[in-house]
Amino acid sequence: MQNPDIARLFDEVADLLEIQDANPFRVRAYRNAARTIRDYPEPLADLVHEGTKPLTEIPGIGDDLAEKITEIVTTGELSLHKQLAKKLPAGLLDLLRIPGLGPKRVKLLHKKLKVKSAADLAKALDAGKVQKLKGFGPKMEEKLRAGLGQAQVTERRMLLNEAETQADATVAYLEAGGGIDRIAVAGSYRRRRETIGDLDILVTADASAAVMDRFTQYAEVAEIISKGDTRATVKLRGGLQVDLRAVEPAAYGAALQYFTGSKAHNVELRKIAQEQGYKLNEYGLFKGTRRIAGRTEEEIYAKLGLDWMPPELREARGEIALAREHHLPHLVELRDIRGDLQMHTAATDGKATIDEMAHAARELGYEYIAITDHSKRVTMARGLDPKRLRAQWRALDEWNGASEGFTILKSIELDILESGKLDLPDDVLAEADYVVATVHYGLNQTEKELTRRLVGAAEHPLVDAIGHPTGRLLGKREPYPLDFEALTQACVDTGCLLELNGHPERMDLPDTLAAAARRHGARFVLSTDSHQPGNLSFMKYAVDLARRAGLEAGDILNTRPLAEFSKALKRARP
Repeated sequence: MQNPDIARLFDEVADLLEIQDANPFRVRAYRNAARTIRDYPEPLADLVHEGTKPLTEIPGIGDDLAEKITEIVTTGELSLHKQLAKKLPAGLLDLLRIPGLGPKRVKLLHKKLKVKSAADLAKALDAGKVQKLKGFGPKMEEKLRAGLGQAQVTERRMLLNEAETQADATVAYLEAGGGIDRIAVAGSYRRRRETIGDLDILVTADASAAVMDRFTQYAEVAEIISKGDTRATVKLRGGLQVDLRAVEPAAYGAALQYFTGSKAHNVELRKIAQEQGYKLNEYGLFKGTRRIAGRTEEEIYAKLGLDWMPPELREARGEIALAREHHLPHLVELRDIRGDLQMHTAATDGKATIDEMAHAARELGYEYIAITDHSKRVTMARGLDPKRLRAQWRALDEWNGASEGFTILKSIELDILESGKLDLPDDVLAEADYVVATVHYGLNQTEKELTRRLVGAAEHPLVDAIGHPTGRLLGKREPYPLDFEALTQACVDTGCLLELNGHPERMDLPDTLAAAARRHGARFVLSTDSHQPGNLSFMKYAVDLARRAGLEAGDILNTRPLAEFSKALKRARP
């Protein structure tokens, strides 16, 4: 069992407990454990099997949780999960797949309206009963109707970082068996979509049947859907479907291009091939019956008169025209990033000290970071008031005074209040090196109200960036209503930055909005929203977002050395 699989079971236990009115502290313990497990850098299954390190040495994992992790790893199941699930109607859990329906709302629907399934919910919606419940209005009703189909979907899309864990483990397992010349994971995973439906793996091998045998014997396989000498499809224990294809070396590039997609990108390529008298498919580029390209992607694109396009751009959003004109952007790379501009410590809701976060950042080669603990409005995270914040900043001044070659910026994640006012006074903000403003409360306000709040913050002279601008949580919360064009214009006019938050649950800004903002001349920062040192690696997902948006290093302020970064901030303007 991979860490995301264990974490998902713990999340579901927390959901089941919450629906059944269990002790909130018990619910929170499972949610915190799920987050810890999902972010833990080592496979817990290895720790269980090898016994090299007790699970209880992991922060937040006590004896009881350690026993349950061991049970999941050794049996693939959790008896507590089964016991809790039996107490509820089977269809009730399906409702959690509907965007906007968390455990609290599902519990309310079940308690007040006797809703036990998606069918029951549809009837309650049609009868007008749902919007009469507290917390449910016309907008929520609209969301529920749109999401009803999700309750019937047995396949769930997986967050990119979870899919990456599964992909890396599967590829490593296949490579360890030998006999593979080339291997790649294609599909939306290679295009770095924020969620992944399944994995497509391509290999070249002399004995493909032996590779398929090894693949279907993988310990993580729960079901073999199909198996042949050159192709096999399985479902892993965590529910992810994986398709493995063996292709001949002469067609490897064609297959990689075809199965990477997107579908819309491939349709445009086939049209270009047809216009030039060719036929393009997964086996190669053909002139009549003669294959004239296919060994690499590059030679296929070249034969079509196009530059090779990074997979992240292959969404039929104008990249083909740019490739024809040799004007593709030089996409930002992870190595371009010089600092991380949103992270939290144990002073609020993080799990590490300033020293621990700084040490981890230095190990990644960064020149600077911003410690952005929450402001006082975020009471659940023990947000900082002016007194505590200034005390933290004094400590940072001392830390920086003793440091060489690395700087911690005095910063804050500043809440934008429901009224539009900022959570801290200007005299405090003026002492900061960098301020990122965000929305955490009042998400049910109208588009006009939310836009006014965000635009007002962007226009404030002491707000340097707008963090996770749409407020979305993938698979859990839809973006709040927002006139994004108005926000973008305010950022362009004032020099305020837009954040691309690489936390896998956020991935915010979405790539399409970031691309639109770039066309208007907006500037960006990339961050991880880290709550522990291991989260700092999430920067690669922020870079994925930026690359899908077509951003270059010059579009992103934290690709610059500290002096240039600070000089380019809005607060540095005369």
